Amino acid sequence: MNELISKAKILSGLKTKQAILNQALQFYIEHLELNKTDKNMSFYQLTEHLAGSIEGPSDLAHNKEYMQGFGK
Repeated sequence: MNELISKAKILSGLKTKQAILNQALQFYIEHLELNKTDKNMSFYQLTEHLAGSIEGPSDLAHNKEYMQGFGK
């Protein structure tokens, strides 16, 4: 465990064992919260936070030129 703490100090820039353990616990809790999903949720519900997060045409089906070369 001391070897892991030493590596974590170097990689994270945190100075104390307590700070490293606090950070690790916080990351673990966030990971658990992000991965806790309702099995009955739709794909859209699970990914709606991504809607509008990238730029591009709003509807690829609207203009067939957007699809030229797709899948090649």
